[in-house]
Amino acid sequence: MLIDKSHRMWMIVTIVAFALSSCLYVGYSKSSPSGASGGSWQGMGFGIAGSALMVFAGLLAGRKKVPRLSIGTARFWLKAHIWLGLLSVPLILFHAGFRWGGPLEQVLLLVFAIVIASGIAGVIFQQYLPRVMKDATNREAMFEQLPHVCAALRQTADEQIVAICGSLFPSPNDSPSEQERLREFYVESVRPFLAVQIDRRAPLLNVSRAEAVFSQMQHTVPASSRATLKRLASICDERRELADRQKPPNVDDHYDRCVRVVELPVCGLREVFAERGFWRQLARHGIRHCGLGTDGFRELAGRP
Repeated sequence: MLIDKSHRMWMIVTIVAFALSSCLYVGYSKSSPSGASGGSWQGMGFGIAGSALMVFAGLLAGRKKVPRLSIGTARFWLKAHIWLGLLSVPLILFHAGFRWGGPLEQVLLLVFAIVIASGIAGVIFQQYLPRVMKDATNREAMFEQLPHVCAALRQTADEQIVAICGSLFPSPNDSPSEQERLREFYVESVRPFLAVQIDRRAPLLNVSRAEAVFSQMQHTVPASSRATLKRLASICDERRELADRQKPPNVDDHYDRCVRVVELPVCGLREVFAERGFWRQLARHGIRHCGLGTDGFRELAGRP
């Protein structure tokens, strides 16, 4: 789910609740002789409130299993899952008095931190990964179609030159014509620029240099050829836009490596917690936010 303007009210309520609970915690911790404690009635109140928020946030999994249930919309449950889950973090810390406690408490806090961190990571990924994947898909599709697009641009430009010059490559018996300068410019400069692979040092690849070249040609060719020259400039502009959007080398390889840097630690956590039954809860409340499926982990880990 994208964090947009529809989350504004949830954000305000979460911030206000956090501010009020912080004020209550500061007042009670200062007034208590032994400091904040989970055994006091204030600490129990923070613990009950935090646990209730975690349970409510966890009900999203049950809501997904009953999609026809008319209790709230899917967007409502997702927003509640995000913001109430975040609000439970300070309440649980207030309950514990920012103490780690014994071994059991430490394990529970560690699992809680992993679930919250994976959920935050999932929300962050959802803000950027869809756009990155969409751009990558568009670049891939454009890159595959590039030979056809360049062929179409070159054919259009060829037709423009043939219409005014008679042919692209004159025979030795042809007498020089007034359009010879235009044809020579097209064959030597424009037509190579419309190829699939172009020289990165080509003058037409730079906007300012291309404008200067075509402006100079306007004073060189006859007046009857200037309209054709403008159409050639427009075709070169289209090819330049394609070159700007053309996929640079090894972008996908670099992207895959970055994604695997994130996936490998998560896969390791799966192996650690699978034996003790923690993974089901982690996957339900955390990893699914990231859009990582079990098949992807199995393939990454090399397991059947």
